[in-house]
Amino acid sequence: MAKSVVCLALATFVAVTAASAQTPTTAPLPTGDRASAGVDLATFLTRNRTRMMRADTDHDGRVSRAEWSAWWEAHPGKGPYDPAGRFRAIDADADGFLTAVEIDAVSTKRFVRLDADHDRRVVRAERPCRAK
Repeated sequence: MAKSVVCLALATFVAVTAASAQTPTTAPLPTGDRASAGVDLATFLTRNRTRMMRADTDHDGRVSRAEWSAWWEAHPGKGPYDPAGRFRAIDADADGFLTAVEIDAVSTKRFVRLDADHDRRVVRAERPCRAK
């Protein structure tokens, strides 16, 4: 189990390092056009990690299954349709806790799926529509 966590951490580190080392291939967008600029991997990871770690009520740097359940019960309709299933999908080592490394690994996979044109940025047009 520890080996898989180390592998996930290494893969995340390599993905973030590679993404941040790349130079943009297009000219910078005008400052008024920020909405269409999209989000790079580092920003995407930070946003997802920050959002999910809000459930860490005891501030120990990891989210327990109980904290996760309590968070989503207090915020109905704001998260996954199956919070318990989502927890299991993120908890790679099945230890009952979500860590930043596990969250980043899952978020990296999601970023790759969303980046349809493979330009290392996810723009609003690439994101799936959400029912309102």
